[in-house]
Amino acid sequence: MDYLERNPRDRDNQYILSSEPGQTHKSIRSIPETPGGTRGPDPLQNHTLRPEDMLMIKKLGEGSAGTVCKVKHVPTGFVMARKHVRCDPNPDFQRLLQRELKTLDTCHSPWIVTFYGAYMDDDELALCMEYCEGGSMETVYKQVAELGQKIPETILGKIGEAVLNGLVYLHKMHHVIHRDLKPSNIVVTMSGQIKLCDFGVSGDLVNSLAETFVGTSYYMAPERIQGGKYPVQSDVWSLGLTMIEIAQMKNPFPQGLPVFDLLDYIVNQPVPTLPEDEPWSSDLRDFLNQCLIKNFLKRPTPEQIMSHPFIVESSKRSDQEVNVRTWIENIWDFKSPTAHTPKYI
Repeated sequence: MDYLERNPRDRDNQYILSSEPGQTHKSIRSIPETPGGTRGPDPLQNHTLRPEDMLMIKKLGEGSAGTVCKVKHVPTGFVMARKHVRCDPNPDFQRLLQRELKTLDTCHSPWIVTFYGAYMDDDELALCMEYCEGGSMETVYKQVAELGQKIPETILGKIGEAVLNGLVYLHKMHHVIHRDLKPSNIVVTMSGQIKLCDFGVSGDLVNSLAETFVGTSYYMAPERIQGGKYPVQSDVWSLGLTMIEIAQMKNPFPQGLPVFDLLDYIVNQPVPTLPEDEPWSSDLRDFLNQCLIKNFLKRPTPEQIMSHPFIVESSKRSDQEVNVRTWIENIWDFKSPTAHTPKYI
């Protein structure tokens, strides 16, 4: 059994693999700032994350990228989401792993899920993250559809607002592009906080594996399909597709296409739009049109599109006017004694 520990001789917080348990990378920096700018206490301070201290409560989801479980850290009783990610022993992967763990460890934003630490479990990396009780936006919209309801445009505004805040934070503070933005990588807490997850180790590294390519292709920007670099505007394209999918409660592209036919469709066919016969506002429609400009040089960056009227108006609405917490409680019936646990991915 290997453990991931901070190298005490390295001022840049490098991490090394050890056969003995060591202090995992949990610090006050790992606790997100509240909107008021203060950080809460570290619930795992002075504790080492070890496999034998983890009690699995429930499997939350499973895909080609890994398995996510709801777990409890027995010594503290603290509940987390743990994701297992397959690792590659080659040196390039290990260098990228070091860099990405450092990024995860230094992120503290209300728009990003909290990273509590990691350890190696055989040939897999176990990432311990904040558990978001409301699940992912993919599971939320599927539940909304099952209930025969629609997602209000005001909720879509809060989703777009939160995602853009997260993207701007990652880019400005860490020079990180998400690269894997989609409904399953946007999660919500019971208190109604909407957050980004699965960038870095669990996004960029895992998506280098061939078997994850098909699922990610639906959200891939044309410039990436055509072999270009990954500009920050590519995340804006993915946001546009994500917002349409959440609004329509289904992916906007034809399903079942072979992967290369799908990629050709994305590049050469007209971009998806919301149906004209549905009562969405002109601001939302224009926002999505701006997100889905095929030429990335003309597509706005996350920071630029935050000034779009759709996002500006959403930011003016208070929590009392648009209560995401009440909405998500009603979706999952959190107040019921028999309420079930939503899936995470």
